[in-house]
Amino acid sequence: MFVSLKRVLSWPQLLALGAAGIVGTSWAYMNTRFYSIYGPGGVILGYAIGTLMAFLVALAYAEMGSTIPKAGGEVAFVFPTLGPLGSFFVGWMFILSSVLAGAAFYVIGISLLLSWWLPSLYTIPIYSIAGVPVYLPALLLGITSAILILILNYRSVSLTGQAQLIMFIMLLLAGATILITALFKGSISNFANPSPFPQGENPLGLGLRFGLISIGYLSGFEGLPALAEEIKIKPRTFGLVITGSVLVAGAFYMTMMFAGSLFVPWQQSYAIAHRGTIDIMARYSIWLGLIAWLASFLGLVTSWIPTVMTTSRMVFALAREGLFPSQFERIHPKYGTPTIALIFVTIISIIFGSLGEQGLIWFLDISGVGLGTCWLLSTLSMILTRRKYPNIPRYFKVPAGYLVGILGSGITLTVILVSIIPGTSLSLVWPYEYMILILWIVLGLIIYPFAKRRMNKLGFETVARNLLGEYYDVIYGKKEAKTETK
Repeated sequence: MFVSLKRVLSWPQLLALGAAGIVGTSWAYMNTRFYSIYGPGGVILGYAIGTLMAFLVALAYAEMGSTIPKAGGEVAFVFPTLGPLGSFFVGWMFILSSVLAGAAFYVIGISLLLSWWLPSLYTIPIYSIAGVPVYLPALLLGITSAILILILNYRSVSLTGQAQLIMFIMLLLAGATILITALFKGSISNFANPSPFPQGENPLGLGLRFGLISIGYLSGFEGLPALAEEIKIKPRTFGLVITGSVLVAGAFYMTMMFAGSLFVPWQQSYAIAHRGTIDIMARYSIWLGLIAWLASFLGLVTSWIPTVMTTSRMVFALAREGLFPSQFERIHPKYGTPTIALIFVTIISIIFGSLGEQGLIWFLDISGVGLGTCWLLSTLSMILTRRKYPNIPRYFKVPAGYLVGILGSGITLTVILVSIIPGTSLSLVWPYEYMILILWIVLGLIIYPFAKRRMNKLGFETVARNLLGEYYDVIYGKKEAKTETK
């Protein structure tokens, strides 16, 4: 039986979920380290290149997400061209990147951030992972925070969207405060000093090198299509919000990178401020330091909320398809949220988050492969859908779609290769990270045949109708679907 979610999210709320979900906290505490390696010029140029690359991929998501706007995003829109296996695999890798690098990361990261004010969080070690201790107060704080995020997502999509929008506005205001302070208290000579690039380095080479790194910090937009059944906007507007979230986040990153480089000579900034913008701002005033810390905290929370939200919809869609147990399809009769899927994502994130800070490093590294796989299959899906189903309505049709799809596929394939090929600056670390990735893929291969049996019992048409809803008839040529818009 086809079950649907509630359409309650407006475009500002969706933009906040996308843009703030991308931004996170790295801009606040990693900037001085980035300056020391690439110079502020290399960092800003790298973010510009990374934003362009992410934008090309986002165009594919915008076209496919608005053409087949169903819960689960990639799980739904790759199904017509890549079939059940491709649909399952993209969902499985999305869960890898979102739960491990997203939700589990935040279980650990919340304590790292709050420990700047509460150092006692890192007392009472209870066990070690790869020689790195896990502390009881930090773990309890992470678990408690994960439960609070669950409650917010569980109770109401509308409330979650409103909270996200308010915090996103606060984040922008905090960013504006940092920029204004930098313009009045800083100096352009600190940015130049005498060049914004390290001596003897090729600026374009630096930008390209950091661009491959920065594209990982520009992820998050790919989760928006998973919320397609909970938006109350037109499909074309949906596509604009998906691409717009990348541009807004990229502009925020570049602005903050420029602002942070004005305070002190960039060659000295990492030695002076290991904790990035927070330490730099605190040199002028404890209140300015608090504002920078608040911006970082808001970045973490506003990334955590949509990660849990979108991953639960991915699990929900896999259940709707018949590839996950049907219990994950359950929607709360009052709140209209996929409750079992939300609880499942939270439990898994807590389990992996319990691996501590060493796990945090593993998760972030592995996420590049999962993320790249989702991006690759989605860009390929746009190309294949245009070839196989040329006449279906496309409410956000990308100009030069084949070229964009090929470029996007090339970018995403590069992201995957630089992670899995040993010897690159972004290679996975042997043996732990390769083992985790291999085990995750093998687990998926073990689960899929059992899941496929349930799908076969339901029958292809039933499964496809459950997953695609009214768009089944559009894709397979029976009649034009009705698009619910406002």
